[in-house]
Amino acid sequence: MNEDITVALAGNPNSGKTTLFNTLTGSRQHVGNYPGVTVEKKEGVYNLAGRKIQIVDLPGTYSLTAYSVEEVVARDFLVGERPNLVVNTVDASNLERNLYLTCQFLEMGIPTVIALNMIDLAKSRGVRINAERLSSLLGVPVVPIIARSGQGTAELMETAVRVADQILPWEPIRISYGEDLDSIILEMESMITQASFLTAIYPARWTAIKYLENDQQVVARGRTADPLLSGRLEEMTKIVADHLLKTLETYPEAIIADHRYGAIQSILKQGVQSFRYNMDRLHTSDRIDRVLTNRFLGPLCMLVILFGLYHFTFAYSKYPVAWLEIAFGWLGSRVDVLLPDGHLKSLILSGIIHGMGGVLGFVPLIMFMFFGIAILEDSGYLARVAFMMDRIFRTFGLHGSSVMAFIISGGIAGGCAVPGVMATRTLRSYKERMAT
Repeated sequence: MNEDITVALAGNPNSGKTTLFNTLTGSRQHVGNYPGVTVEKKEGVYNLAGRKIQIVDLPGTYSLTAYSVEEVVARDFLVGERPNLVVNTVDASNLERNLYLTCQFLEMGIPTVIALNMIDLAKSRGVRINAERLSSLLGVPVVPIIARSGQGTAELMETAVRVADQILPWEPIRISYGEDLDSIILEMESMITQASFLTAIYPARWTAIKYLENDQQVVARGRTADPLLSGRLEEMTKIVADHLLKTLETYPEAIIADHRYGAIQSILKQGVQSFRYNMDRLHTSDRIDRVLTNRFLGPLCMLVILFGLYHFTFAYSKYPVAWLEIAFGWLGSRVDVLLPDGHLKSLILSGIIHGMGGVLGFVPLIMFMFFGIAILEDSGYLARVAFMMDRIFRTFGLHGSSVMAFIISGGIAGGCAVPGVMATRTLRSYKERMAT
């Protein structure tokens, strides 16, 4: 039995992962940063029958391929810290998309427990999921939960502890990627195993797949560990990539993604999912999206909503700003009357009181703005804005997610430059942060 258990919470963005983390840890959490990057690191403690379980909330990510800082951080934590297991939070209403990340955990061989979240939302959409059947086909425990209300979380943690106490070895699953890739993967896997090439960090087959996906971080580590073997693997990747481009007009990473989704669809069709309604029908959120992301109506809606945000911020924050001005004005006048002229009076009056009053005068403005932004973010609207602005921003070499910094800093309609600069820390690369 492990006395000290470390559990990594992982999942797609908006899968309810952080909600689950907050439900489990409450106020017993610490927020920091991962070394060398500005991605937040959240850690907390969950108590179960007197045992303290360390829980780490990994950044939300769609895959374990190093396309973004979040994906690199999540993967480095898994292979570097080697937690006892991963609790993979899966959105039950978007099962196929969420299981793509699950497949990659299983391909790495990490002991995994699936937290099947938002089962209430899935049920409201007419989706029924057989958790026992899904568990049987994947070979890992699946626990239905509702993170928002805490339903099923106690059973989830009991299952997680039971799996962690078994001290299971990392046993990667094998997914077939078709005749074009399976043979080359087997050959590369054999070479990697014989040379013990990065096997202390990654499973041999997983390393071979990452070379085929042209994962720059893995390739860079390979070049450092064994330049000769890494060169041979890169040459093999180039040969198969050229062959696929000529014959199928595609790339190895695209075929790998297609076969992963094919494996997921095969699992879901084996009695895992059933639908009460026609799945082609539009849900309420889909109907709203048709308006909010429309090429013509979308920008108009965005301007109206952002105008409302700024109106709310500046119109209503002026009252607490005025109260602070009155309070510090009264305090300054008292000091002016009570103290004789001199350096001490100048320090207290001009330095401390007027200085603090000038700084605190911005606090209500920022609080109201961030309150409004929090509402837009929780509603999912900011993701729609980023989607709409992505095409425009890419003209300048930026990503649609850069829009948040512009909203705050006044690139669209007023605001404050300092929070805008701070908002750039969420962007994926140093280049994007500097350009924004």
